[in-house]
Amino acid sequence: MLDRLQNPPLNSELNQNLINLKTTNYQSITPTQSQKILKEKATLCEILGAKIVRPFSFNLESFYFLLVSLSQHYKVALALSSHNMLYSAYLHLPNKESIFPLLPNFESGSIHQDSINKALENGANCFIVPILNEDILTLNCIEALPQDVLKVVDISYALALNLPLPQVDIMLLNGENLGIIRPFGILASQDFYGISSVYLEAQNLYQTFAQAILLKKANIQSNERFQNNLAQLFFDVLQMNLEKVGLGDACYVFYPTPTNTLSLGLKGIKARNLIQSLLFDGISVINGQECLFGFASPSFVLRQMGYTQEQSRELLSLSFLDISPSLIPQIAQKIAQKYVQLRSLG
Repeated sequence: MLDRLQNPPLNSELNQNLINLKTTNYQSITPTQSQKILKEKATLCEILGAKIVRPFSFNLESFYFLLVSLSQHYKVALALSSHNMLYSAYLHLPNKESIFPLLPNFESGSIHQDSINKALENGANCFIVPILNEDILTLNCIEALPQDVLKVVDISYALALNLPLPQVDIMLLNGENLGIIRPFGILASQDFYGISSVYLEAQNLYQTFAQAILLKKANIQSNERFQNNLAQLFFDVLQMNLEKVGLGDACYVFYPTPTNTLSLGLKGIKARNLIQSLLFDGISVINGQECLFGFASPSFVLRQMGYTQEQSRELLSLSFLDISPSLIPQIAQKIAQKYVQLRSLG
């Protein structure tokens, strides 16, 4: 319910395109099939403003291969606030000392220009960053990167929120954020940039992603809910409910985030306990990607930024993408009640 940015419902109709097939592989040797693939690629390229699209799995192995391939040709600066599997791939690199790590600034929550300048001074000429940092959902200014460096940008959350896409060299798009089964994804680029051009096609993949993107845009543009910032309304109502029991200062915002997203802090609790208690009321929230993937750890992004385990466990990474405004007071009140109960038990 409040985790739909990172954990949207699967679109069964779209996913049928990927699984309701007669054969495993494309019969690409036939002219008809070859033309079909090229046409689907061209459509997706036009939507994304790219010249090349190819399958890309959002798993540890694919991110590892990407880092290895790029580091053979470039000095890579990597935002450790990217997808958890990319962060894990970085940790497994035997030569990770050659990668310049980037972290969101503690004060602003975004990749700061000072960090970019330090990476450039270190010789970095390839930057891998997300538009939105994981868990804390803060925006990075991709336009702040120099024109003469290779820009590899995860656009998944930007598409889900209908944010403008920057002009970059390589885009990574996670199908999971569009309702497509894990770990299907897309790599869209202007060239191959040293990445192998040998890869396996997946039938109907490009057509499915094109449909998912257009459907997401149409839903957002036709839905008046997206025009209001329900996150601010939710925070105000939650704080009002907590003020009634003398806990008005118990909720806080980690950092400013885009409309209809919220990195909420609730003091003095383990978010996992609150999340589990809310499930009985049909309210779904997450602490971050560690929570989303079932790992019993607080936000890896906050921990890398220097937050303590206790502070990291206070985070709720919320989004308001598919919820009626009339339900906000009720949900905020229920979360306040559960929070007060957990505080009293603690």
